[in-house]
Amino acid sequence: MTSHVKLRKERGSLAEYENQVKELRTQLAEQLKCLDIQVEIRLQLLADLSDYLRRKAELELDYSRGLEKLTERFSSKIRNSKEHQNFRVCN
Repeated sequence: MTSHVKLRKERGSLAEYENQVKELRTQLAEQLKCLDIQVEIRLQLLADLSDYLRRKAELELDYSRGLEKLTERFSSKIRNSKEHQNFRVCN
């Protein structure tokens, strides 16, 4: 009789252990899903930031080229003007 009670106790412990393992696996699977979602969100944010910075760099490059052209245009006008040439002669 003692062995029968011991066997029931072991079976009960084994079933309880298996339930705990199932619950733990379920929790870990849910956590893994959450982590996967966070990774996807952060990858998308990183891609968006990369696109933003690339576009900003393109705009800044266009802006600097435009300023360069504007400077060259006005500099050449100043260099070619008679007032500038007279000013250079006087000094």
